[in-house]
Amino acid sequence: MKAEDNRQRIIDAAQQLFAERGYSQTSLGDVADAAGLLKGNLSYYFRTKDALLASVTEARQRALIDRLNAYLPNDAGTRDGVEAFLRMTEAEADALAQAGCPLGSLCSELGKGDASLQGLATDMLAAVQQWLVRQFAKTFPPKVSREHAEYLLAVMQGASLLAHAYRDPAPVRRQARGARRWLGTLLVEAPVRAPRRVPRSRP
Repeated sequence: MKAEDNRQRIIDAAQQLFAERGYSQTSLGDVADAAGLLKGNLSYYFRTKDALLASVTEARQRALIDRLNAYLPNDAGTRDGVEAFLRMTEAEADALAQAGCPLGSLCSELGKGDASLQGLATDMLAAVQQWLVRQFAKTFPPKVSREHAEYLLAVMQGASLLAHAYRDPAPVRRQARGARRWLGTLLVEAPVRAPRRVPRSRP
């Protein structure tokens, strides 16, 4: 149990430091200090910083999807799913204004170096985008669902960037309101999808 607790403390400390300082400006020694461990003890759990990054992004991705699902009511439709995403983003508006979007920032930083490391951060964004695709797919065809999910994610990522640039959470809240109006128009115009026919089994 202690080993698992230590591992989680390391991941939590690294996640915080990567968000505050950036991946390249954070050493394993920094993470060990923040986790209250000796650097030699940290290497027992993670031999390299890249291995630590992989665990951090995996944990972050899991937490993001769990948080999104926590906002969903039972039998959620497209409106419920998009609302869950917007509510989660709005809840982070103040933090986004102060520190920026940790996903977008990490993607941008890692994209300037090792492409394989950028993929770890991109996987987190892709997971959120695919989650949104599933919400839109409850109402729209697959291609349209992918387009809507990409658009919504791009709008809120842009809002996060502006919020951080101006140190003001207002862009996040304004764009969330705009996204709700956009969604309302989409749902009014959406064609009614016929229920899927279940083929009869032969006797």
